[in-house]
Amino acid sequence: MSRALLLAIVSTFVACGRGSWPQPPAVDAAAYQKEYDAWLGDQQHVGDILAIVGIWPLPEGDTPFGSDKTLPVVLPATAAPDRAGVFQRKGNDVTIVPAPRSTVHNADGTAIAAPAKMTDGTMVGSVLLITQGMPDGRVFITGIDQAHPALKQPPMVEAFPPDQRWRVAARFDAFEKPRQVTVADVRGGKVEFTAAGQLVFRLAGREWRLTAFVPGGDEPFFVMFKDQTNGVSTYGGYRILQPERVKNGEFTILDFNMAMNPPCAYSPFTTCPLPPPENKIDVAVEAGLKRLPSVQGFTAS
Repeated sequence: MSRALLLAIVSTFVACGRGSWPQPPAVDAAAYQKEYDAWLGDQQHVGDILAIVGIWPLPEGDTPFGSDKTLPVVLPATAAPDRAGVFQRKGNDVTIVPAPRSTVHNADGTAIAAPAKMTDGTMVGSVLLITQGMPDGRVFITGIDQAHPALKQPPMVEAFPPDQRWRVAARFDAFEKPRQVTVADVRGGKVEFTAAGQLVFRLAGREWRLTAFVPGGDEPFFVMFKDQTNGVSTYGGYRILQPERVKNGEFTILDFNMAMNPPCAYSPFTTCPLPPPENKIDVAVEAGLKRLPSVQGFTAS
């Protein structure tokens, strides 16, 4: 498509918004199906999430870990002895202190026999340990079992067939100034996002608004939303859209056919944020990813 033709389509799209509500520019069916298939293929990479065996808050000081169920951090018995060692936290720095004859090692297989700073390659048996620091000062240890069968054979994530009626035009109504919005997360804490404004659109004969968060740079909007399919045919918590970022008063496209699941749809051991209360659509949005019935993720109310 030539640049002149592309600009003409965009200009028509924006101009339509000054009168009746615009429709998204038409797409080539074959090209759209190819784009959708590629997107759906990318959504199948859920093995790393399904292989998470636990997430544990790490307070300041010493936290022992191992397979002993009385410990604060309990790893699978197949991966760790009763007492595998101690995590020592000081601020955001975490040191792992292995117990004698422990199974703590680096990703390349070399043993860790003395206290060492935690890295993304620290393992206990088959469990990879990840340190995650949160903006509010919380620190978590996440364990991912590298022997988990989901890493080799993840289940198929299904989706509704794409339907162009779920592609809608959305006008971006920017706030006078971006706002810092505090939302809850699945671990009982709070996280902050920058909200740039709201995306206004029409669906099922009504007007709706969704608060749009903005990551850094020129990345797309980040929109978490709930709808009437949650807990029925889709994940019980929420789903995510990432429409192209536009300027105040301009239109973007909300393509619900490409509504994604957050990590907490596949595991209860995540730090997912939760959508702001206003981001709820009282419509059954039968588009985008469905839930995995066999997986017990975190269910947000």
